[in-house]
Amino acid sequence: MWMDLARYADTKGYERDDHRTIWRYRDWLIKSFNEDKPYNTFLTEQIAGDLLSDATDEQLIATAFHRNTMTNDEGGTDNEEFRTAAVLDRVNTTWEVLMGTTFACVQCHSHPYDPFRHEDYYSFMAFFNNTRDEDTFSEYPLLHEFKDQDLQRYNEVMQWLKQHGNAKEQNAFTQFLKTRQPAINSLTADSFVNSELSDTKWLVMRKISAARIRKANLDAQQMLTIRLQSWYKDSKLEIRADSPKGKLLAIILPGKTADWEIRETMIPALPGVHDLHLQYQSSSVEKMEYNGMIFDWFYFSPVFPGRGEAGYDSVKKQYKYLLTKGNAVTTPIMVENPSPMARTTQIFERGNWLLKTTAVQPAVPASLNPMPDGSPRNRLGMAKWLTDTLNPLTARTMVNRLWEQLFGQGLVETLEDMGTQGIAPTHPELLDHLAYEFMHKYQWSVKKLLKEMVMSATYRQHSAIDAEGNAKDPFNKYYARGPRVRLSAEQVRDQALAVSGALYPVMYGPSVMPWQPPGIWSSPYSGNEQWQTNRDQNRYRRALYTFWKRTSPYPSMLTFDAMAREVCTARRIRTNTPLQALALMNDQAYLELSRQMSYWLAEASKDPVERIRLGWTKATGKKISAEQLEVLLTLYKKALAKYEADPSATCEMAGGLMDQHNYPEMAALVATVHTMMNTDEVITKE
Repeated sequence: MWMDLARYADTKGYERDDHRTIWRYRDWLIKSFNEDKPYNTFLTEQIAGDLLSDATDEQLIATAFHRNTMTNDEGGTDNEEFRTAAVLDRVNTTWEVLMGTTFACVQCHSHPYDPFRHEDYYSFMAFFNNTRDEDTFSEYPLLHEFKDQDLQRYNEVMQWLKQHGNAKEQNAFTQFLKTRQPAINSLTADSFVNSELSDTKWLVMRKISAARIRKANLDAQQMLTIRLQSWYKDSKLEIRADSPKGKLLAIILPGKTADWEIRETMIPALPGVHDLHLQYQSSSVEKMEYNGMIFDWFYFSPVFPGRGEAGYDSVKKQYKYLLTKGNAVTTPIMVENPSPMARTTQIFERGNWLLKTTAVQPAVPASLNPMPDGSPRNRLGMAKWLTDTLNPLTARTMVNRLWEQLFGQGLVETLEDMGTQGIAPTHPELLDHLAYEFMHKYQWSVKKLLKEMVMSATYRQHSAIDAEGNAKDPFNKYYARGPRVRLSAEQVRDQALAVSGALYPVMYGPSVMPWQPPGIWSSPYSGNEQWQTNRDQNRYRRALYTFWKRTSPYPSMLTFDAMAREVCTARRIRTNTPLQALALMNDQAYLELSRQMSYWLAEASKDPVERIRLGWTKATGKKISAEQLEVLLTLYKKALAKYEADPSATCEMAGGLMDQHNYPEMAALVATVHTMMNTDEVITKE
């Protein structure tokens, strides 16, 4: 559920849809639900974990909730356009997911019937407009979590900083090692002279060229660190302040590099914020239009502390090693701009990001409760407003969402819109009551709220329906019977894994690639864009660990109404189509699981009737009726006759040449179990 809401995917989206390493957010999500993290804390960490005092790595990872937005890696795109698109998506997602409100309606203009105004949208957008991400190819900012020997190196550097640096220096170098922030990305460069943004991703300089980096904060910053590549030995870069003939800050002679490298240089003290003018030249570059040097980012910092002390050279070497070669798991996270890099938020005329008008400050809509007293005007203050008990929308939305998970539809059917344009609640008093209890009695405990729902007489009713009930309430909106709901896409797969005995219960870690038909992925970027089916037990992990490519989601789950996750999905609309039955009957994964269950049944009993009884009970949790047994036994006998007459079909159904399971009785049992797994009783919660 929450992965749909968080638009979680293992790729970046858009045309290129390249890989993204963000599975640590999924780990955080699983742990949070399993540990019953209070819902207000759960939301605060995802919205503003980076702004919490002494934020932990886990709290930083939580902010990946809003880094699941798409990044456009296609060459020739405007990075500011897609940075803005990500910010707008965060605004719309926050309202739809957390407050069940279609706030996006006023992005372009106000409506006479809507209490939210056009200006409100951009005042709220200002909370999100000040983060460091800028549609970069490398998805900065990234949290670096070091492991093994690199973790030891990191701890040694931290100990050195603690002993030899003041609070400001400790902060600067710790944050930079962990997040590479607040660096200036080279894609923000302008004033190009024989230079450009290569593929609109990195600043590239040619034979004799110049460019400008705007608004570099040089206050108490005397060291410049650059990530660059140079293709010529005599490359020379000059950096001047304020103008092409301004004060010389540094001359860098990087030589020829093998790959991306980190270079450091001292710069003179120069207080304030300044534009930097880069001037490059190399006599070895053959033609004016040939590239000589490329830049990724620029970082200004204090001098690394402890120079001259015993052990300084060793620690500095460790620090640089971690910057260049450190073995770290990286996760895109949210990091706020420092004040010198703060952005101004303006209202977009008619929602057009190119037509910026009046500047606005971060604020919540005046038609709702005000922000709590003393709250900062940033994402943390906004998170406090979201989870304030004076804001009933947050609790009501989650109550409605959990109700839908259990009963198949919400008390308000339109989970994405609980306002006047959505469907009215069937039981408004119950919704109010549960929302109040969620906040006050249960102190935001999701598990306690769920327990109240599932222990209720309403939920524990039988789901059978009679003619009168069908006539009066065909959709069970008034709950005269228990819910009857087709399992979700992920649950259908997990159910098959569990009843077959194949489920591999290992938790956490990177996504896996279970079997899928060849040729599903057709990407113009084929280098690492091939589906590599796991051959070990990982292919039997729960469905939420399946690798999710936005432009080509896992096909059998898509058939069962899973979503691409290009944007948040508040509600999956359940369908009932022949394709679903065809997927269960023809998908190789389900045939393989039917085989595994059949092998177990063959070990448990020699009697075909008993095997069918056991299989039915294992798959459905119920005893088989005489009518059901007769149907399946008839199928078994017909299949047995077929396979006794056709050895090649026996081999195909039973699972392999010269295998211990390759005999007609096993093939007939597999066919019967395969059919059993396709019944309503197996894929429906009753």
